[in-house]
Amino acid sequence: MVNFTVWHTPHSLPRYFYPQKMEKLAGLAALLVMFWNLENFFYPAKGETIRENPKTVTWKRFRAKRDLISKTIIAIKDRNGDYPSIIGFCEVENLKTLKNLIYDTPLSRLNYGIIHKDSPDSRGIDAALLYRREEIKVLDTAFLRIRSFRTRDILYAKLYSQYINDTVHIYVNHWPSKLGGEKKSAPKRLEASNLLNSHLDSIQTANPKALIVAMGDFNDSPHPHESLENLSLRLKDSLKKEKASISGTHKYKGRWEMLDQFLVSKGMNADIQILTFPHLLQTDKKYLGEKTKRTFIGPRFNAGASDHLPILLKVQIK
Repeated sequence: MVNFTVWHTPHSLPRYFYPQKMEKLAGLAALLVMFWNLENFFYPAKGETIRENPKTVTWKRFRAKRDLISKTIIAIKDRNGDYPSIIGFCEVENLKTLKNLIYDTPLSRLNYGIIHKDSPDSRGIDAALLYRREEIKVLDTAFLRIRSFRTRDILYAKLYSQYINDTVHIYVNHWPSKLGGEKKSAPKRLEASNLLNSHLDSIQTANPKALIVAMGDFNDSPHPHESLENLSLRLKDSLKKEKASISGTHKYKGRWEMLDQFLVSKGMNADIQILTFPHLLQTDKKYLGEKTKRTFIGPRFNAGASDHLPILLKVQIK
């Protein structure tokens, strides 16, 4: 676990208004948990650039992306009544990137702490977790590592939430992609799944009633899980019936995919939503409708936040 002394900057918090808001249920407390794949959230190296390729990360481009991420987190309060207490990220380069996000933006007033460790991933991207210090106490952390090939660690954190007065077990996942083909890459995702399930078994054996949240980019469509409920599977079916214009978190060749998911303990009173703030989207001229406003389109800087939409979990506790 990584701890920092939190300092505050004189930023004024901007306000973002959206018409749709989730109503709080009377008599229940809600724990808000967010997950977001940040699409290569890299920190500029000395000399303004990092990596010798067309996708150059300058300070100007870094700040633009960073500020959109901050804006999105802050906008959650206007729609849901509060800021997320726990935020899972993937595709974050390093600790400096996270520190710059939570200290050099209006997020500095929200007192987030960081859990992060560099992984052996060949692209240099990691999973990370933010938590609000006044609400969350970190009891334990672990970074679950696959040894047979280089990939991202699965981040595990045992957290105590003062807001719901209970312990929550959190997993942040970023499973191997389908690079090289779905069939060829499937064994790698299976190995990540086995690693997660092995750790889950130890938690549920010790406490069958444990509150568990497994979130992440699973690089696959939602599937049923043996010991957890995949809320994204339910959401996907609901959006399909409604014929929603945005029915996933990532759009590829005109088709929305639900790659980013929340799995929770069975029986947990929780709902999820895809965050479709206007600043995260742009017109899809080729396939019509809307698509994510990503940071780069090929070599061209597109000034967007990510090629994935964030998702939000609302856990209700009596």
